[in-house]
Amino acid sequence: MKVFFTCSTRSIDKNAQYYREIRDQIIAQGHSIDRDWIDYAINVAHRDIPDIPSPARYKDVMSAILIADVVIVDTSIKSMSIGHQITYALQKEKPVLVLRHKNKNKELEKLFIEGSESEKLSVNEYKNLSEIKKILSNFFSKFDDKPVKRFNLALTISEDNYINWASFNYKKSKTEVIQESIDKIAEKDISYKKYLSRQT
Repeated sequence: MKVFFTCSTRSIDKNAQYYREIRDQIIAQGHSIDRDWIDYAINVAHRDIPDIPSPARYKDVMSAILIADVVIVDTSIKSMSIGHQITYALQKEKPVLVLRHKNKNKELEKLFIEGSESEKLSVNEYKNLSEIKKILSNFFSKFDDKPVKRFNLALTISEDNYINWASFNYKKSKTEVIQESIDKIAEKDISYKKYLSRQT
């Protein structure tokens, strides 16, 4: 599955070992990460370079959420931008795993998002690096067996440009844009309807 993984960039170096373990376990369990930016962000933090948001980065993040099969978010450090991304992902019907590092000497407050009744939302706490593997494995196992037909699609540059544009402007995943286009064609295809009527 294609995974979108994110966390707060604030004090990112303090939790770097956990963020890297999450990223490494996602890949080790056979999944891919779109927009793998963790190492870059940690290196920037070490050089004490300010993290300045931009419209381009916002667009990249929202697009990455749209094309992801699942979203994994570490909320060990609170952030308004992270909360926005979780909400956006749930609105787009993406399965979301919210993770938090639990310090054994400190009780964690309940997250606001835990009030959501969405079946797509999972919230887990980990105390150490070794717990991350099992949490991710359990999360992925819920969605690995979905009956989805996958195929490679070769597009011209103009076709790819349109899908990217439509995905962002209509707030839909690229898959949704393509599926809806096919559905519209199938709905108008009289020959296909005749074919279906002969199958029943």
